[in-house]
Amino acid sequence: MLRFERLNEASWALLFLDPTCERELGLSAGELCSLIGAPYASLMEPDARYRLHEDIQQQLLDGPHYRVHYTLHTPAGSRQLMELGEAFKQHGRQLLRGYLMTVEAAPAPLSPPGALLATASQDRHLFQRAVEQSSSAFLLVDRDGLVEYVNPSFTAITLYSADEVRGRRLSELPALENLSDILFDAQFGLAEHNSWQGEFRSRRKNLEPYWGQLSISKVYDDEGELTHYIGIYEDITDNKLAQQRIERLAYTDNLTRLGNRPSFIRSLEQRFARDSDKPFSLLLVDIDNFKRINDSLGHQTGDKLLVSLAKRLRNSLSANGSLARFASNEFAVLLDDTDLAGGQALAAQLLHTLDKPLFVDNQLISITGSVGLACAPQHGDDPQTLMKHAGLALHKAKANGKHQAQVFTEALNAEAHYKLFVENNLRRALTQNELEVFYQPKLCLKSGQLRGMEALLRWNHPEKGMIRPDQFISVAEETGLIIPIGKWVARQACRMSKQLSALGLGHLQVAINLSPKQFSDPDLIGSIASILHEEQLAPHLLELELTESLLLDATDDTRHQLSRLKSLGLSLAMDDFGTGYSSLSYLKKFPIDVIKIDRSFIKDIPDSQDDMEITSAVIAMAHNLKLKVVAEGIESPAQLAFLRRHKCDVGQGYLFDQPIAGRELMDNLRRYPCRN
Repeated sequence: MLRFERLNEASWALLFLDPTCERELGLSAGELCSLIGAPYASLMEPDARYRLHEDIQQQLLDGPHYRVHYTLHTPAGSRQLMELGEAFKQHGRQLLRGYLMTVEAAPAPLSPPGALLATASQDRHLFQRAVEQSSSAFLLVDRDGLVEYVNPSFTAITLYSADEVRGRRLSELPALENLSDILFDAQFGLAEHNSWQGEFRSRRKNLEPYWGQLSISKVYDDEGELTHYIGIYEDITDNKLAQQRIERLAYTDNLTRLGNRPSFIRSLEQRFARDSDKPFSLLLVDIDNFKRINDSLGHQTGDKLLVSLAKRLRNSLSANGSLARFASNEFAVLLDDTDLAGGQALAAQLLHTLDKPLFVDNQLISITGSVGLACAPQHGDDPQTLMKHAGLALHKAKANGKHQAQVFTEALNAEAHYKLFVENNLRRALTQNELEVFYQPKLCLKSGQLRGMEALLRWNHPEKGMIRPDQFISVAEETGLIIPIGKWVARQACRMSKQLSALGLGHLQVAINLSPKQFSDPDLIGSIASILHEEQLAPHLLELELTESLLLDATDDTRHQLSRLKSLGLSLAMDDFGTGYSSLSYLKKFPIDVIKIDRSFIKDIPDSQDDMEITSAVIAMAHNLKLKVVAEGIESPAQLAFLRRHKCDVGQGYLFDQPIAGRELMDNLRRYPCRN
């Protein structure tokens, strides 16, 4: 039996339908109660609704109630329904309300007028039998809250017999107090409306808790006076428990048993919804180099490490802090009633906590972490903004070398917007010929002859003008665009060397910078070999400049790639020597041919005694190892004289020439003596 309310129109537009209809009809109440498209009427026979509507109007002229039978063609199959109802007004609108009951078959035609009394008696008997046999609990209460009737399903759900509740107030029965609240508490809206539906929580007679899905309506007499309340409800405890289990699974991280990302976002949204004036802090904690732990010790050990780490972080938080696992090796902390200073103090505490080694699988594992901090409302007054800003702060902490905490600043926002601009425009730049290769001459410092060039990438943006490499190369590396850009630069450089040779400038070696990111390209060796072959350039005329960071983090695959590059006949140079964790072991492990002394050691010569001693020592060491030396950033005759005195092989810098656009290179290089 399904309670309904609808418009008194041939559209059969439902305003309310018992939510349990989905089990019987195969469609939800929300779908059937749509006011657009007459979804309920569309399930009836095409001409039935108009005929039945007229029949209902005629019956209501003869009395307060009506009864009609019809077939409903539902996704669950055809259903023979009997509709019992009455007319009522609400807000000046003509409405109908009543009950829908499934019957075995369509009834015989209506009896002649002389048999109407017998038909009405049959209807009442059928209605009573349907209520008694319904799996839903029926409850009839008078206007003062005294129970007049309950059906057997009420007893099955609540464990109260009909005799125990009949004639008693709901409020007098401890296990049914919530039902009394729904009837008479203004917050449920029944005081202002004719019906209410929703879920409620109550207790059975044995005090066992249960959940019910309730639909309750007011009943009026012929004079419009409220006389009773009639309620229909079902025990939905199993559904609620299943829903709670699903919710726990949906909002719990299976590994650490902490809340997961959706759980944390929900908590953050609830915190903002409270609209408290008190500040609170969001911290994102990332475990540094966790991939290295997984790769070296295995994922099982990595998982155990995360479990131990989660326990340690949880124990380090106070009562006003909540912790969740945000991503693979990233945790989130929400610290309530805490300003920026308090958030910074916790960030320092978390870094200290992470510094302590963890004992996992019979071994001590040392880790470090990076923390990004944003404080509301100072850094964001909604969940999305605050999370974005904490993420930017974390990204900056990792970019600055990891193992530190970073507080969000507006400068980070501007940097993020600029990076997005660069990424979006850089994808177009390669196809729209906005990228250009400049070349800086490299001279033999002893003879002054032109020995080669270094290829330097520039970006000529149509609106921003010339953009320096340090403003876009890092973005190209982060996005992977450096791989196609690097191949394009290699081809342009090889082509230029070949063109200069054809024009009589000799066989000039051209150097290109190779990013560590390019070594993640499995086609690196093959693409360079193909470019050399297609451009018909001798391999020894191409030099690859490598960064110290690449050699520092080199894996076995990287070493193998370097060996294969060397076997092609290329020259390999260590760029910016002395600026990083320079180690002589690099020169032994890798097939390096050239050392390039960074311009930071050259610029203060001859004023800095330290720089002169370092530079002279590097030159001497390289020559003893049979390596050539190139000095970058030569800008004065005094610097040139010093380098010549210490027998530096090759130099480049503004003293000789600035980087030259490819289209102007020919005219500029003719003034240098060239080797044959």
